[in-house]
Amino acid sequence: MKSKLVKILIACLAATLLSTATGQADQIKVVAKKTAKPIPSPAAKWPPEGFKGKDGVYAKVPSGKDVLGLLSAKKSLQPLVKTCEEFACGAVFVASETGCKWWEVNSSVFALKASDLSKEKIGTLTTYHKSSKEKALATIFLISGAEVTPGTSIGSIKVICHRDSANKPKPGNIYSPIVALTPTASPSNSQGVSNAWWNK
Repeated sequence: MKSKLVKILIACLAATLLSTATGQADQIKVVAKKTAKPIPSPAAKWPPEGFKGKDGVYAKVPSGKDVLGLLSAKKSLQPLVKTCEEFACGAVFVASETGCKWWEVNSSVFALKASDLSKEKIGTLTTYHKSSKEKALATIFLISGAEVTPGTSIGSIKVICHRDSANKPKPGNIYSPIVALTPTASPSNSQGVSNAWWNK
C-alpha cells in the first residue's frame, strides 16, 4: 500500500515538474539580434552656414562664446588661454572647397582712444597656418603682441588660401606695432620743411 502511495506521489511530482518546465519553455523567447549597422554621420553642409566665401574659400569670425567653448573643450589649447589673458587675440574659422597647402591671415589690431573712444590702429598681424583638406573646417587663432586693455580688438581680417606649397612659411604669428615718433622741430635754416608725425 505504501509503495503504491509513493509511486503515485512520484508520478504526481513528475507531472508537476513536467508541467512547470513546459510552462516556462512557453514563456521564454530567444531572439537573435542582427549585427548593428553603424549609422553614418550626416554630411557637413557645404558651403558652411554663416560663412563668407569667394572662389571656393570660406571664412567666418566666431563669437567670443564660440572661442571660449573651443578653448575649454581641447586641453591642447589651454596654453592659449593664458596667452590671450595677456595679449589681444582673435580667431577665424576657415574652409576651402579644394583644400589649402597653407593659410595666411592678415589683420589689424585696434585700441580705443581715451579722448573720443574712437578706434585707433596700433599694429598689424600676419598669421600663418598649416594645410587643410578639402571642405574641412579649420580654426586659426590670431595672437598679437599688443597688451590686453579695455577696447583692444583685432579686425580688418583678410584670409588667403595658398594652393601652392612653394614658399610655405612656418606656422605662427608675426605682430608689427605701429610706433608714433615724437615730432622734431625743423632746422631754422631749412625751407619748405614742416613738423610731421611719422608712422612706421
